[in-house]
Amino acid sequence: GYTSKFNVSMCYKIWYYKYNMEVVSIILYIPTPNSAVENMIRRFGKAVPMIVQCFILVLSLKFISVNCLAHPLDPLSPAEINKTRDIVQGSYLGAIPNITYHFVDAEEPDKKRVLEWLSSNSKEDKPIIPRQAKVVVRAKGETHELVVDLTKKSIVSDKIYTGHGYPPFTFNELFQASKLPLTYPKFKSSIAKRGLNLSEVSCVPFTLGWYGEKITSRALKVSCFYRGGSVNVWARPIEGITVLVDVDSMQITMYNDRYIAPLPKAEGTDFQSSSSNSNSRPKTSSSASCNVTDIIGFTIKGNEVKWANWVFHVGFNARAGMIISTASIFDAKRQKYRSVLYRGHVSETFVPYMDPTEEWYFRTFMDAGEFGFGRAADTLQPRVDCPSNAVYMDGYMAGPNGEVQQVPRAI
Repeated sequence: GYTSKFNVSMCYKIWYYKYNMEVVSIILYIPTPNSAVENMIRRFGKAVPMIVQCFILVLSLKFISVNCLAHPLDPLSPAEINKTRDIVQGSYLGAIPNITYHFVDAEEPDKKRVLEWLSSNSKEDKPIIPRQAKVVVRAKGETHELVVDLTKKSIVSDKIYTGHGYPPFTFNELFQASKLPLTYPKFKSSIAKRGLNLSEVSCVPFTLGWYGEKITSRALKVSCFYRGGSVNVWARPIEGITVLVDVDSMQITMYNDRYIAPLPKAEGTDFQSSSSNSNSRPKTSSSASCNVTDIIGFTIKGNEVKWANWVFHVGFNARAGMIISTASIFDAKRQKYRSVLYRGHVSETFVPYMDPTEEWYFRTFMDAGEFGFGRAADTLQPRVDCPSNAVYMDGYMAGPNGEVQQVPRAI
């Protein structure tokens, strides 16, 4: 706008183009004397060639942006995860102390829009699909389900969840809960009664399950194991003890030492394969190896994999781990690709231990929902976990503070 109070330039925004996460704007500034608007208008006429040049520049930038389009089902990049955190922290939620991030992933676009995007023959005709993130945070004892628009840099939806259940626990919460029994006087007394060394005790928090209660709390039950004489932490459970932890207050709210049972023996519990026990393995003329060829029979571009007559998209998130999407196979009769899978991943694994005793009945785990396959992912070792011609992808997710965490060679 024009003002006589300040000696500034009049600004004409002659073109504005917004695509996905890129914003391109061409601004033409025309020096304007404060003395006369007429002089400004006269000079504007001389600027018309510049306007035409700017228009051409914007069209060029448009086609460059379109050619760099990412797949709408791509997982959030490290930069996008950190940007999502910045948007949340810069909102009203950022002023709340001790906010924790329990899930951050790309908000899955509408399937119809994705299929339109995939079927568009011309890149410039592809529909615009907003890049958004789905975020679950805990703040002031409430669970917020957010949709964050990365283009608008704002929270476009905030739903407070009031149903049964809670989001997955963070690693920090699980770690803190595992340490509580080790300083709890009643637990220390129980360990002493069993004649065990407290320094050889490790505790592991487990989820509770849900059995129809109307009022629930974020709680864990902690079970403990004895490491003495074994490197296998699971081999020697300390039976008879129940420890209930309220996660929000991070305190033990119930403790019961019901009975004392003998520990399983430590002998025969070392299942490691290492040089230390190499004498126990049969001798071979050469070390075993799987697929030593360096030939790679597929190509990867971004997250798209082409292998033989298959084309599919690979993603990763904290809950599901690896996700395969938009898989198609080339149909030789029709001479075109035929879609066979829109989106596929392990939905859940239910692990009921089926022991009705007090110390075991609650162990009915939902591994994906409660702990996350992605969070359980480990870095794959070349020629140990995978053959020598494997190609790897890193996995990214958000930690408890919302900052990006990397799992190298997760896929």
